[in-house]
Amino acid sequence: MKASGIILAGGKNTRIKTEKAFIQLNGKTTLIQNTLELFKKIFPEIIIVSNNPEAYLKFDVKAVEDLIKNKGPLGGIFTGLCFSTSEINFIVACDMPFLNLDLIKYILQKPNDYDVVIPQNNNQAETLFARYSKKALPVILSHLIEDELKIQDVLSKLKVLKIGSQELKRFDPEHLSFFNINTQEDLKKAKDIYSKHR
Repeated sequence: MKASGIILAGGKNTRIKTEKAFIQLNGKTTLIQNTLELFKKIFPEIIIVSNNPEAYLKFDVKAVEDLIKNKGPLGGIFTGLCFSTSEINFIVACDMPFLNLDLIKYILQKPNDYDVVIPQNNNQAETLFARYSKKALPVILSHLIEDELKIQDVLSKLKVLKIGSQELKRFDPEHLSFFNINTQEDLKKAKDIYSKHR
C-alpha cells in the first residue's frame, strides 16, 4: 500500500526550551534523524511540518510550514495531509524516540475504509502516532476555521478504528512508541530507557 510518513516538528517547545527534533539521546544522532531513518524503510514520501522548515532542508525530504498558523497539532496534521500525495498517511510527533516499526506496519495494513486508525493506550487515543486518510481533511478544516483544536473532537466526527492495548502489546509490550519528550525530566527518562534497550 502506498502511504506517506508525516512528522510534526512545529511545537513551541516552551517546557523543554530547546528544539525537540534535534535532541540527542546517544550524543550522536538526533530524534529527527532516528525517525527519518525508520520512516525511510517504509515510506516513499516523507513530510516534515515545522515552523522553521529551513532547518530540515538538509535531510532531503519535503519540509513545509503550517498552512494555517498557530493551530497546534491539528494544524500540523492538516498541513501534512494537504501536502501529501498519498491517500493514506502515518503521522507522528518529532519527540517520540522509541517508534516501533512493526507496529506502524501493522496499523498501515488495516482496511482503507477508515478515516483514522489509532492506538488506544490505557483509554487514551494516541493522536500523534496514528494513520490518517485525506478523507479527514474537510472535518479537520471545519474545526480549524472554528478554532476547535481538540483532535479528540475531530475523531468523534470521523470513521475511526481503534487498536486496543492487548493488540498493541503484541508489537510494543511496554508501549514505548507513545513515549514523548516534553520536559527535562522526560529527557532524562528517555536517556535511561535508551541505555537499557541498546
